[in-house]
Amino acid sequence: MDRKAGDDKKMFTKGTLKKVGILLTLAILPLFFGYTIITFLILTAIAFVLQFFRDPSRKTPSDQGLVLAPADGRVLNGKIDTIKTVHYDDPLMNYVLEKDQSGILVSTFMSGFDVHVNRAPISGRILKTKYYPGKFKIASGSLCTENEKNLIVIDSEYGKLGVIQIAGFVARRIVQYVDQGDWVESGDRLGMIKFGSRVDLILPAENSEILVNEGEKPKAGETIIARMF
Repeated sequence: MDRKAGDDKKMFTKGTLKKVGILLTLAILPLFFGYTIITFLILTAIAFVLQFFRDPSRKTPSDQGLVLAPADGRVLNGKIDTIKTVHYDDPLMNYVLEKDQSGILVSTFMSGFDVHVNRAPISGRILKTKYYPGKFKIASGSLCTENEKNLIVIDSEYGKLGVIQIAGFVARRIVQYVDQGDWVESGDRLGMIKFGSRVDLILPAENSEILVNEGEKPKAGETIIARMF
């Protein structure tokens, strides 16, 4: 059974249409003075804003134990590019895993043309959030430990899951929509990385069955990443 996640009547993130309205006003003015090239450039900027701040509705599977993709990775080089085992001593894993526990990290690279809104992979209580300032390098390889990032830990009935939003070369701001103590349903909006980058999902290894492979192109709030038991 599928359900719509959250308030999915909107197609763009909050404040987008206001920005577009201002730009449209600015686009009209140069026409009166014959500066059509300026109008063209502003209309191009409007298309850019609408592309990067879109927030389409999603049909979220509601079966028990499903873990959903927290991020889109569908356009150009966007994809799941890493699935690996992680441990308590790895960076940030101490917030998600216990000392003798192993986890599975599923990392999705978002291209600049993917939807940038991130969604909850599972229902649960927001146990912890923590922002880490950092650099803005291409979000790949070891550079992910250096870049600006935001950790969200969800306490579900199957155990703790972590979502790490990682800024990259283009992205300059991570926005978080939830706070510690909030309850989220699968597919609810957690936040966004403006202009893309990478989102890591961490699951406990002992009770998670991964259902995707590297190279697949997930859709946030819809693609089933794993099943927990």
